Amino acid sequence: MEIKNNTLFFVGIIVLILGFLIIVFDYPQIQYFENIDLKSYNLLVEEKKSVYQKLIIEFSIGIVILVIGSIVLMSSFLNRFENGIR
Repeated sequence: MEIKNNTLFFVGIIVLILGFLIIVFDYPQIQYFENIDLKSYNLLVEEKKSVYQKLIIEFSIGIVILVIGSIVLMSSFLNRFENGIR
């Protein structure tokens, strides 16, 4: 495979790494909250429950960023992006 657009390739790599890091660092925290039994979860303060909900949203955004990075990376190999989008 030949890289047709180097800038798009490097942007794709950076976005892919960013999405991967978000997923790697959020997943253990989400697992911690999911492994708490229901009784303990109900005793948590509302702030901690909102943290869990924010982690789920951030994890979802991380997956979307990972997918976008993959798409940008693969599109850097396409011939039609050699001189920009026409």
